[in-house]
Amino acid sequence: MGPLEMNMSMVSAKKADISIQLEHEERRPGKKRKREVDVWMQRAGSLEDRVHKLGRKVQETPFLLRFMLADQVRGLATELDKLHEKGRFDHGLTLDVKPARGYELQPGELVGQASQTKRDEIWDGLMKEEVLHVGVWGQAEAGKTFLAKHIHDRIVRDCPRFDGACLVNVSQEGTVGTIQTDIAKYLELDLTGVSAVYWGARLRKALQGRRLLLILDDVWKSYSLEELGIALERNGCKLIVTSRSKEVCKQMNCHELVHIPTPPEEIPQEFEEEEV
Repeated sequence: MGPLEMNMSMVSAKKADISIQLEHEERRPGKKRKREVDVWMQRAGSLEDRVHKLGRKVQETPFLLRFMLADQVRGLATELDKLHEKGRFDHGLTLDVKPARGYELQPGELVGQASQTKRDEIWDGLMKEEVLHVGVWGQAEAGKTFLAKHIHDRIVRDCPRFDGACLVNVSQEGTVGTIQTDIAKYLELDLTGVSAVYWGARLRKALQGRRLLLILDDVWKSYSLEELGIALERNGCKLIVTSRSKEVCKQMNCHELVHIPTPPEEIPQEFEEEEV
């Protein structure tokens, strides 16, 4: 019983350490304990009870009859050895799990009446049943991305019209392939091993029946939604495009356009002189 109880104390200490580590990791968003960890913890708890009961039984059994319990002691010792080996968890205790509606981007507080008005203007356009594309355009640093992130988070938190939101930073270097890859990552769709020519078809199928808001941020040129694999419909997915160019928004069929003016203090002097 001595070695058995010693091994049990080691497993109990490991169980306590794992509990503390799980408590710490599960505080982080998108982290969920592995099922095998839960099973191990339950098994460890069960063995603790059995070892303690056996210990009491040994003490209560007359000395000359204790040899009859030897098989139980050896059996528990074997189970403990196996449990200790399985409790290594070399690949971690938790999994990365995306929240059901997506992650909040938390861009910061929306300050000023003008910003709130523009956010509401984008939102109102998005909520129109007949509007599938909303274009948000304005100069660099006007706040297009900031407002788009606020719309994104409002949908992620709770919006019955949508199941979630996905924001893709396109930028000047963006390609059809990079956009498709980012959307696929959000959808947890594995495109590896599939020829790039079929990526659009795979995305289109994955988006079918979904009600997502897709945001293509900082778009420098027009992209074909058909080539990207983005299908929009009234009770399905919708799209926000942010760009410095009003023409790019129009070319991507954004019939609802929202202009974000640069704050007066940020307008370069040459633009002020031209307007005068």
